[in-house]
Amino acid sequence: MATITYGVGSSHGPTNRTPPEEWTRLGAGDKNDPRFDFEAHLAKVRPGMEAELTLEKRQERGAALLAALAKLRESVAAANVDVMVVVSNAHRIWPDDSQAVFGVMRSEAFAVTVPNNEPFDPDARFQDRGNRPKPQTTDKAGHPELANHLISGLIERGFDIACKDGLREGEAIDEAFGFVYDLLPEGSTTPIVPFMLSRYLPYQASAARCVALGKALRETIESWDSSLRVGLMASGGLSHQVIDEKLDARVVAGLTSGDLADLAELPREQLNGAPGTPEILNWVTVAAAMAPTNMTLVDYVPAFRSLAGTGHGLTYGTWG
Repeated sequence: MATITYGVGSSHGPTNRTPPEEWTRLGAGDKNDPRFDFEAHLAKVRPGMEAELTLEKRQERGAALLAALAKLRESVAAANVDVMVVVSNAHRIWPDDSQAVFGVMRSEAFAVTVPNNEPFDPDARFQDRGNRPKPQTTDKAGHPELANHLISGLIERGFDIACKDGLREGEAIDEAFGFVYDLLPEGSTTPIVPFMLSRYLPYQASAARCVALGKALRETIESWDSSLRVGLMASGGLSHQVIDEKLDARVVAGLTSGDLADLAELPREQLNGAPGTPEILNWVTVAAAMAPTNMTLVDYVPAFRSLAGTGHGLTYGTWG
């Protein structure tokens, strides 16, 4: 039977690939983000935020995130899994797409954006998707056999799982899933199975449901008639685009201690305190699937980028 031998969690997104000298430029872009009230957060921000934005502090944290990513790459390479299940979220959904709580992509292959190493444009986040230039892509391997097993096995365990068999012409898989290739060794042919978990309301699972999902995910993978070594990845999180340090500390404590009961009680209101913060549910799911193994924290880096406390609670960790 298949075995889950490894788990990894990593924040993704523009902060990882933006020099810390430019983080405040990302923060300036947050003023135009239609998903939250920048001025309201500015009015209630905790004292001392100015000290979080000094160039020295940003450079210190930028170095920390690069060191953490380097450690993750070493860990992923050493794990040498045969297939990786990436638990993450679709970030931009076409108006005519179905919008499921849980879903699996079972393609033989899918397009992944080729990094172009150009500076991240914070204003591009708010441009109409159809008007953006098409990125250069390359095909990467999926694993439809495991995807089908996950669909049928999870349905048997009480979870209704949607299925996506491909992408629109010219479209690449969401960066949330494609980020796994930043951790896998260069040129890796390891297939992945994107497991889609909605971060949007109202079709968003509770933390308790994600704990149950993680347990069922483990049972399902271990029931697969295969000798392959399976890895799990939580891609995304923790709190962003407004950092909630108290929430992040609670989540990290739950992940490192294996306190699934507390993780299951994370309040929906707090998980939706900022647009990206529901990605914490990805970590909850993987933590439950990896139990009784607890997460080893590689680093937590609160990358602030504006006086309103916007930024990213960057988090990096491993299981096994």
